Parts: sequence; C-alpha cells; structure tokens
Amino acid sequence: MKKCAIMTMKGGTGKTTTAVNLAHGLALSGKKVLLIDCDPQRNTSITFGNEGKRGLSGLLRTGDVDIMLVRDNLFLIDSGGTDLLEVELLLGKDRDREQRMSMALSNLKGSDYVICDCPPSLSLININVLTFSDEIIIPVSLDYLSKVGVSQTVEMIDKVKQLTSKKSINFRILPTFFDSRTNISKLILEKIREKYSENVFRTVIRVNTALREAPGSNKTIYEHAPLSRGAYDYYRLTEEIFDWFK
Repeated sequence: MKKCAIMTMKGGTGKTTTAVNLAHGLALSGKKVLLIDCDPQRNTSITFGNEGKRGLSGLLRTGDVDIMLVRDNLFLIDSGGTDLLEVELLLGKDRDREQRMSMALSNLKGSDYVICDCPPSLSLININVLTFSDEIIIPVSLDYLSKVGVSQTVEMIDKVKQLTSKKSINFRILPTFFDSRTNISKLILEKIREKYSENVFRTVIRVNTALREAPGSNKTIYEHAPLSRGAYDYYRLTEEIFDWFK
C-alpha cells in the first residue's frame, strides 16, 4: 500500500484539484484508492458531494469513521469539517499526538493507494499526515510566493523526520497553473528544476478552465472534460506516479 500526501504551506496551488484527479486517475487504472480529506474546509468532500457524518475527526477521536464509495475503486473519508479543529486541540494533550493517524489506520487493508489532501498550514494534523505518509507531492503554482511555500514545506518535512525519527519521507514537486504565455511561469519552473532537479515531476499541469469548472458539477476532470488539457495532464501525472511508486 502506497501512502501519499498532497501538501504545501501555500494555498491556491491546485492541491485539492490534484488530490481529486490523481485519486480518480489511479482508480480508473484499476487501483483501489482511499482518498482522505484532511482539511477542515473539506473541499475534497464537497467536490464529490459527499460529507460523511463520521470523518477523519471521528477516526482520530474514537476510531469510528464512515468510508464512502464515491466512484468505482475510489473511497473517501471526509475530514469532519470544523470538528477536525477541535480534535487537533485535543490531540495536543496526547503523548503520541504525532502518531495518532498512523495508529488509527494501522489495520487498514485492501487499498493500493492512500491519498491525503492536506490543509495549507503548519499543524498537528499535517504532522500526523507526514508521519503516516511515505511520499509527499508538493504542488507549486509557478509564482514567487508558491515557490517560497515549497521551501517551507520541505523544511517542515525535515523537521518531522527529526521529531519522529522517521528515516524516509520522499517528496516530489508538481508544477501547476503553468501558462506558456507568461515569462513568470517559465522562470519559476526553470528555478525549481535547477534547485530540486530529480525531485520535480516531468509532468506540468497547465492552466485549464475545465479544471476549475469540474468541482461545480461534483465531477473530476475525467468526467467533466475527458478530452481537455487538464485531463491529459493528470493522466500523464498518473502514469508518472506508477513509475515513482514502483
């Protein structure tokens, strides 16, 4: 079972878009996928039109959770919305507070991939996700502040490794919102590839209106506009993920 988090300290980078469409792309390829909404804003759950009564907040608090089938081969755990904020405060008092998610999902079976959509913040929930996950995808929307968010996220990964004595948390950077008409997109992409080299996906997610439209219809890009650039880019990312996780 491959455990992957979609995480960055900067909002507006296509994080949820990536989590939703990567998860569905893997499911369409025949893999069993569990998608976990780890953000109190629950945008992943809203995209699918499914908000469970017992979400991640319930799982972390009592061990009870609703796992919803949202597409063939694709299952969803809702975040629990703002209840997750209350749980985070309660976790702060626990001795094993960084391990709570790993402990709660220790008996999870039957999934080929677990994808976690994380909030853009330095939080105990994200520390739990980093402790649980093996691989991190960091979306960067090819602007200066998003580039700074990559550095902050990498620093957080290193700190969590030190805090938990976890030997390996691999990461790769996913360029998003690439616009070939602008110099800033090309410049930031070049700088990211220079600095992080093999830790940058070959796939680049281009600006595509269909990607913004799809959640409004509770659809993924493969359902909303299967012949669009957005669908093609996320298809390429799915293929690259298979190579990365071998």
